[in-house]
Amino acid sequence: MSYRILLVDDDETNLVFTKRLLSTNGYAVFTATSADEAIGILERSKSDFALVLLDHHMPGKNADVAIKEIKQKNPNQQVVVFSMDDTRETMREDFKAGACDFLYKNADNEALLGAIANFCEKYESDYRTIRSADFSRDERSAFIRQTGMIGVSNELFELSQKVRRVAKSQASILINGESGTGKELVARAIHSHSPRSNQPFVALNVAAVSSTLLDSILFGHKRGSFTGAVADHPGKFKQADGGTLFLDEIGDLKPELQVKLLRVLQERSITPVGSTKDVPVDVRIVTATHKDLKALVDQGLFREDLLYRINTVTIETLPLRERQDDIEPLVAYFAQEISKENRFEKSFNRRCLEVLKEQPWRGNVRELRSFIERHLIELEVKEILPEHLTSLSSNSKELSDPVTMQEIDDHIVDVKREFIRKALNETTSKAEAARRLGVAPNRLHYFLEKLGLRAES
Repeated sequence: MSYRILLVDDDETNLVFTKRLLSTNGYAVFTATSADEAIGILERSKSDFALVLLDHHMPGKNADVAIKEIKQKNPNQQVVVFSMDDTRETMREDFKAGACDFLYKNADNEALLGAIANFCEKYESDYRTIRSADFSRDERSAFIRQTGMIGVSNELFELSQKVRRVAKSQASILINGESGTGKELVARAIHSHSPRSNQPFVALNVAAVSSTLLDSILFGHKRGSFTGAVADHPGKFKQADGGTLFLDEIGDLKPELQVKLLRVLQERSITPVGSTKDVPVDVRIVTATHKDLKALVDQGLFREDLLYRINTVTIETLPLRERQDDIEPLVAYFAQEISKENRFEKSFNRRCLEVLKEQPWRGNVRELRSFIERHLIELEVKEILPEHLTSLSSNSKELSDPVTMQEIDDHIVDVKREFIRKALNETTSKAEAARRLGVAPNRLHYFLEKLGLRAES
């Protein structure tokens, strides 16, 4: 990468010469002719400087005063004094203020370049934070971001290219992928790059809606068609007319609704509950699932003819553990977003990536964001370091796979607890939750007692 150097010198000749030397050796050089100008550049910059190269004698403020101000605002900023004045008193004042080295202006070019290279290595290993600005100039990152996603990996770039291609068609699209891999994000990207982009995008998680209500939510209902139907409701299909309807967790759709959905896809019309009149709709269907629909077809749980209708094109979203290059830009994006929401300025040191890339991320991007948010909010530091990632009690299980039989047993209990909690939150009764979980109501009561969930239910 091109390291950013801030060169501060009131000697115009030396400023031009040193900038040319550093620039020709691959550094991104910014210049200032006074300490105040340099401090202003540091305050306004959205990206880190690997090094500030500062002349000692300057109008207004000498280096020792400027270094104190710089260090107050950013204790990790590396500042090297670059001067002809090599008196012991001058050097003592600069080092006392926080300078990390003192270089002579009459040193040969190779010595200067070697010293700067060493400080850039130290910046990379110890001080560089993860920031969105580091990726804004990358063409691949920009293409992916314009598609509606965040990352730099080859896998995500190829996915973005495919999204752009298939978006132009009218084909029904099935998105396969684990929970938290951004399936709805892909669906929105398809819509936003399609000829329907100016029309509605409507999303519905079919697994999160009671099967008794899903019929009317999807296809609409007439007033008085059932208890509680106090007014006509158009349904999701009609709301998405002219645009895109995204049906998440399509693998959980009940057989009777699979039949109705197939008819809608074939006839391009819906029949609201309580009505005998067909209503034409023009909707592009995008569906998503984390399940193996072909396996469900073999088990008789999903209609084969419906599968053919919804997967004219199939898109796979890869888990985060298979595209680790995306972790850094995601951390940068989420840290910036969460900092803005909470009105603070915090970031992650780049050394944290060593820990983050060891994480299995079973919940993928959703889990990563939660992890980042928890650390930014709970830790009272401006910069999150690797040692902070293990400081929260809840992290010990997240940062590694279970390796002992006891850890495996504990993990299974945690998975069961979260699975049951999710079912309870997404249903209207314990009986309905039990049906979703595939257990008898008395068995669910047993699990609530055993897993300590009774108080939450």
